[in-house]
Amino acid sequence: SSGINAEYGDEAGIQLTCGGHVTPPLGNTKSSNRPKPPPGPGPKPEPGPGGPPLYHFHKSPECLIPFLNASIGAEHGAKPFIHGKVMGWAMDGFKIFSYQDVGGATPIVDECGGHFGPTDTGEIEYHYHSRAIVPYHLACQGPSLSNCNNTQHGTNYCHPGCGADVCVQPGTDEGALREYLDQWDPTWLDKYTTNNYKESNFKAIKRLFKELI
Repeated sequence: SSGINAEYGDEAGIQLTCGGHVTPPLGNTKSSNRPKPPPGPGPKPEPGPGGPPLYHFHKSPECLIPFLNASIGAEHGAKPFIHGKVMGWAMDGFKIFSYQDVGGATPIVDECGGHFGPTDTGEIEYHYHSRAIVPYHLACQGPSLSNCNNTQHGTNYCHPGCGADVCVQPGTDEGALREYLDQWDPTWLDKYTTNNYKESNFKAIKRLFKELI
C-alpha cells in the first residue's frame, strides 16, 4: 500500500515486500520541512539534508532468508539451534542478525539491543539481534554502556538490558573477547561493568526473568 499523498509524500512512505518501504530519511521526513513541488511536469525540489530516499525496514522482515528458522518448522529444513544470520547493517556499521543466538539460545542484549559474542561464523564481535516486538532491531547505537535512556526522546524503546554496562552472551570465551577488543583498547572492558557471561545460557535467562518480575 502506498503512503504517498498529494503533498509530495508523507512519513509513511511506500510499503513494499516483507514490510520494508522507501521513505525520505532524517531531514526529509516532515511535510512542513519540505518544499511543495510545482504543479505539472518539470524538475522537482532536491532532497533535503537527509539525502535521497532509502529502502529500510521497521518490523523484522520474517519473509527473508535470515529469518526462515523462525518461520518454518524443522520438518521443512529449519535449523533452530544455530546462530541467526545477518539480515542487515546498522548505520554505525555493526551487523544485525535474526533472532536466535548460538545453540538457538535467546540473545542476552544490552539496552540498545546488541551484545558481544560469537556470531554464525564463530568470530566474536559486537552485533545486534532483531526481535519480534518493538523496537524490532535496535533502540540506540551500542554498546549502550547504560546510557540508552539519554538517547530517547518521547517514547522510550530501550531494552531491559542485562543489568550491566556491557552485555556479553553467556558462554563467550573471555580470551577471545579480549582479543577482539584489543584491536582498539586493551583496557576498554575493564572500564565498565559486565554481566556474568561465564554462566550458562539457561542460568542467565532464568536470572534475568526473576529480575524482570
